[in-house]
Amino acid sequence: MSLPEVEISSRGAKRLRAGHVWIYRSDVIDSQADAGDVVRVVTRHRSGGRNVLGVAFYNPESLICLRLFHRQDSEPDIPFWRARLKAAFDWRKRIGIGDGLGRMVYAEADNIPGLIIDRYEDVFVLQTGCAGADRLLPLWVDLLKELLQAKVVVERNDTSVRRLEGLEKRSGVLAGQLEGPFQVKYGGMIWPVDVLTGQKTGMYLDQRENHLRAAEFAKGRCLDVFSYQGGFGLHMARGGAEQVTLVDQSEKALTAASETAELNGLKIETVAGNAFDFLREQQSQGARYDLISLDPPAFAKNKHAVEKAYRGYKEINLRAMKMLEPGGLLFTSSCSYHLPPEGFEQMLEDAAMDAGRDVQIIERRFQSGDHPERVAFPEASYLKCFILRILS
Repeated sequence: MSLPEVEISSRGAKRLRAGHVWIYRSDVIDSQADAGDVVRVVTRHRSGGRNVLGVAFYNPESLICLRLFHRQDSEPDIPFWRARLKAAFDWRKRIGIGDGLGRMVYAEADNIPGLIIDRYEDVFVLQTGCAGADRLLPLWVDLLKELLQAKVVVERNDTSVRRLEGLEKRSGVLAGQLEGPFQVKYGGMIWPVDVLTGQKTGMYLDQRENHLRAAEFAKGRCLDVFSYQGGFGLHMARGGAEQVTLVDQSEKALTAASETAELNGLKIETVAGNAFDFLREQQSQGARYDLISLDPPAFAKNKHAVEKAYRGYKEINLRAMKMLEPGGLLFTSSCSYHLPPEGFEQMLEDAAMDAGRDVQIIERRFQSGDHPERVAFPEASYLKCFILRILS
């Protein structure tokens, strides 16, 4: 074996044996490897014996120093990575994504640390969030061409997380030709997508199944707050709502939503402004709705922000509950990983009590099935989406 070795502490070894796949810099004892190297992870007994725990991507510049992807002592080659990608692709085909729209690879959850691959029909978008995955970027492109006959591959490595890995930001076309925005079919509608400059890799794919669920419940007056380009609101309009209002701070996003609505023969209203102010004003005016969606950005970017985030989530949910008609529905989401599902549910309980409303939990939903969670790796689970019904 030609792999360099990285020795970790007994605490780190215990973490890996418990099923996690990250080792932090504080648990690395010794290493001669460089950023982006594939390394053998070892730990030593008090007696001097040595145990091999597996193979990982290594980056001494990152707080997450090791990302384990194989629990056996074998050096990965092209057939190894081909098999990993094929397993991820096969699962997406099994859940109905096939050649459509969805996340084809979800990093550690698919046992390929740092690698994201999103598909927009014939266009594939790559993100490499760690030095090891980034070094293999040409291989990912080649395997996409081989396994899925990809003709257009785009790199969206312009996220801030790359700074934590000591990686520069990059974006652009890696294979094929892409002139600019294009259209995809999704949820019975046509959607313009800009994979080069749009949010995430072009769309919020993690809410895809929840968007479709909102269409099934839509009726009467509906409100989509923190709408961005209308993922919830446009599906409400398609589902038969009489009136749909989208609220977002970004006029550019609302313009895109209006263009998509026109493209699909749908009618919506848009309001550009602060969502907190809008909800406050609507409540004071006695506005009533049959369905409200709340899908804010992450209020808790880190664990120190959870208390403030809790107050923010509670305020918007309390006001939404007060504005819903009896029998009305609230689709309420949080993408804050640091506020776990039980904490989010407790917030909803507090909001309901302060709003003076009797509330049912209809469904507890999470990210779409192409964003799988992983046992012993909570970092892969972040999105919560509760469907609530106002009893009285």
